[in-house]
Amino acid sequence: MISPATTEKYRNPALLAAGAVLMSLSFHPLNLHFLAWFGLVPVLFALERSTPGSSFRSGILFGFTFSMLTLFWIVFLQIETNIKLLIIFGLIVMYLYIGLYFGIAMLASRKIGIWSLPLALVGLEYVRGIGEIGFPWLSFGYSQARYPLFIQQAAVYGMYGVSLWLVALNVSIYQALKNRGLKNMLLAVAIFIAPVIYGIARHEPPRTRIARVGIVQPNIDPNLKFSREMRFTTFERLIELSVRCARLSVQTYGDSLDLIIWPETATPVFLKSPGKYQDLVRQLADRLDVPIFTGTAIYESERNEIFNGAVLIEPGHGITQEYRKMQLVPFSEHMPFNRHIPVLRKVDVGGGDYTPGTDHVVFDIPGFRFACLICFESIFPGLSRESVDRGAEVLVNITNDGWFGKISGAQQHNNMAILRSVENGVVLLRSANTGISMIVDQYGRVVIEKELFVDDIIVAAVAVDQVETTYRRIGDILPVICLIVTTILLARNYFKTKEEYPQSHVARPNPKSEYRNSKQYPKSKCSKQAPGI
Repeated sequence: MISPATTEKYRNPALLAAGAVLMSLSFHPLNLHFLAWFGLVPVLFALERSTPGSSFRSGILFGFTFSMLTLFWIVFLQIETNIKLLIIFGLIVMYLYIGLYFGIAMLASRKIGIWSLPLALVGLEYVRGIGEIGFPWLSFGYSQARYPLFIQQAAVYGMYGVSLWLVALNVSIYQALKNRGLKNMLLAVAIFIAPVIYGIARHEPPRTRIARVGIVQPNIDPNLKFSREMRFTTFERLIELSVRCARLSVQTYGDSLDLIIWPETATPVFLKSPGKYQDLVRQLADRLDVPIFTGTAIYESERNEIFNGAVLIEPGHGITQEYRKMQLVPFSEHMPFNRHIPVLRKVDVGGGDYTPGTDHVVFDIPGFRFACLICFESIFPGLSRESVDRGAEVLVNITNDGWFGKISGAQQHNNMAILRSVENGVVLLRSANTGISMIVDQYGRVVIEKELFVDDIIVAAVAVDQVETTYRRIGDILPVICLIVTTILLARNYFKTKEEYPQSHVARPNPKSEYRNSKQYPKSKCSKQAPGI
């Protein structure tokens, strides 16, 4: 028989593990995204009798386990074995880094109240996505990307607002289970149905502007495409699939395409450099009479810099516009802060050494204007909003997720891009080398998508009318407010505690020790004082 002491010892770790498993499953392509609605409830039960210090440690443990279970697929990236060993060490550091944010949020909520947890977590999610090492991959709101009805609220306050709703829902369910009562139950129901009502009520305006687009998914092995032997084969497949797009458009719509999209680094050469491969693409655009948009590395010989970029090739004009990726993948595409700390330039972790771009670019073609999000950039709300604010009517996301394999990485990356369409009220067109390629409408509904690791095409007539959203006007104000309010509450708590215990020599009560003492020394056994006490 298990003793109460043993049960108490393992209670909190078990609850933290249960919460981490539930929240992790909501991020995997298992159609279990609803688990995020109550996945934090076990964690809240684990924290209810904890001290500030143990809350902090519990938050780190939860964050570490949650991120490990959600991002375990990184270990299986299709890269060299010697680099994998380095990645494993890096992953442990990253899991601890993510856990630190949860630890801070749990500590804050322990000090200023359970209802501050949504504010603290959302504010810290926002902080985690800032700068050269920004990584908002595990923001809770992304778990709901496949529920169009629930993510309509992102049109008001963005993806971080969806995170706020999720955490608030978890807190309300916890309160209802702990305290019972009709009031708590009604509050939980109200929080749950509020975004549903808004999602149903959103008005869908008539669609008047139609664009015909072709999306190419060539399915080229990223480990082979840059070899000299595969170059021409790669171009052959891109050309063949593009011709299929053009023919299908004429057969289906009786007219040519407005744009053909190739994925990130689709061309295994510097396409801006004159030569036979640039000629092949120019001739294809002229022959089909369709602009071609493709990812390609861009080399600046004067400064000896390489950019992960994209170019537009227009019929009769060749390369007319280009974009250079601004948000690079830390440690993979560049070493963070190496532009400011020279010694970091000597550190080699097996990644690339790209230079970040500095300019938002809006491409202008007959029919519509669009902005480009290259791979990792699709998970940063601010980049998309800035591009739409500058006049983009469509978002084009090009990526190469061939490194991810078939487990979860490609699906998670794909799902995050969906939120960009809801936030900005624009269509999102996604071309992925090995998949998942897709078209998402202005309301975050996936119109069509292609499976992983198949060469395929998408040809569709897309309504490119924009839908006005509040988020486009206000941006990420909500998480900033969350940070400010949390800071004010923490400061208020600090000064209030200082007033209650003004003298440093006065011992403050320790809830944990009091709880332990009451368990070890029941009142009936220690009511009599020993002689001399």
